[in-house]
Amino acid sequence: MREGAEPTRIELDLLGEVRVPATALYGAQTARAVQNFPATNHRTIGGFPHLIRALLQIKESAARTNQAIEALPSSVAKAIILAAEQLRVSLPADQFPVHCLHGGGGTSANMNANENLANLGEEILGGRRGEYRLVHPNDHVNLHQSTNDVYPTACHMAVISQWGLLSGCLGRLTQAFMHLADVHRAQVRLARTCFQDAVDVRYADYFGGMACQMERLACRLDEAIGRLYEVNLGGTICGRLEDVPQAYLQRIIPALASVTKDPRYHRTDNLFDGAQNPDAMVAVSAGLDLLARSLIKIASDFRILSSGPEAGLGEISLPAAQPGSSIMPGKVNPVIPEFLIQIGFRVIGNHAMCAAGLDHGELDLNVWESSMLFPTLESMELLESGVETFTSRCVLGIYPNPETNSRHARTLIPRLTRLSRKYGYQRVTAVCKQATGDPAAMRALLDQYFPESNQGSPSPD
Repeated sequence: MREGAEPTRIELDLLGEVRVPATALYGAQTARAVQNFPATNHRTIGGFPHLIRALLQIKESAARTNQAIEALPSSVAKAIILAAEQLRVSLPADQFPVHCLHGGGGTSANMNANENLANLGEEILGGRRGEYRLVHPNDHVNLHQSTNDVYPTACHMAVISQWGLLSGCLGRLTQAFMHLADVHRAQVRLARTCFQDAVDVRYADYFGGMACQMERLACRLDEAIGRLYEVNLGGTICGRLEDVPQAYLQRIIPALASVTKDPRYHRTDNLFDGAQNPDAMVAVSAGLDLLARSLIKIASDFRILSSGPEAGLGEISLPAAQPGSSIMPGKVNPVIPEFLIQIGFRVIGNHAMCAAGLDHGELDLNVWESSMLFPTLESMELLESGVETFTSRCVLGIYPNPETNSRHARTLIPRLTRLSRKYGYQRVTAVCKQATGDPAAMRALLDQYFPESNQGSPSPD
């Protein structure tokens, strides 16, 4: 060993000797994955604690099941269970150094968890790391499991776990829109279609529509998340049942429900479908994509409506977050909506990657779960941050500008629309033709032909 080099131990695998850091809980297969998939400046699976926790819960569930059916010695099962409980508390990211987009359909992630638990279990029973005499990563920790059923199940569990945070953020945004709709319910504004003047409406209508949309999108996502409780754990290789005892198959899902304290987990009706088709994961990503696009629209609206301060629409004011220019004094930009919009762009890109993973799920196993899971988790993280910031630092501080809104709501198109309801579309159109597109001439003609029409103009709060 060269001077200054980290101490190592030698482990053996199918391909020969592997040097593993002496203090590492992981073993040979993880070390090979670190070499094969360099994670320099990239996220590793250890950077996604929801996934690590899910893998450990699955391993604990399997150990409890194998102990119950007497497939594992009680001492070995208890050591694995205790190791899983300890790692779930500490979640040492450095012991899960596999690149999140590793090849092999999740094998490296599964073996990383197996090796950590085996080495910690080995120490609990009095052995040493890397020996695997008392607890073996494959023969004991991975007993009656395959990456084919462990990894997809863990992916589902990770997304379910992450959803609670984003769901709460969406709930707060919905409430913020409802608050704006209530506080400014009587304030008129000019609606626009095709970027042209339309009719006068109320801010209760505008913000209320946003609240309704957010509630619907959250509900749709919640339904998609709910389908992830259907897992293929127990299906082992490609979904076949020959590799597990019937007693294990009957007990493993109840064990998972017990360990996670969530009774909603249940086995898919077709285990081969579970191995081949991870469309339930893509459905969640599609929901996030739709949410992102909807948030982009709302944030873009706010940029337009707050444009100014003198030559824009200036119908709403956003909280000032920071100076807007390095050279123009007094300029303030809508940076919080712009932050959310860029997050939306990233989520859209993540969904493209996720959907590609579904497209390329060849033959009997879709090995692209990582290309679905990690973009989905990242999108959820980004949206949590973006939505929470948008709510607290923008939406809750918005206020309409009454004078500007009322002036805009008194413009020609709302007046013409009211007149057409009373006198008919054709008669009002004939007056418009005489004005030949000149707003001043049109107002004069309206005052001439319909002098009472100004009486019905909307008024502010």
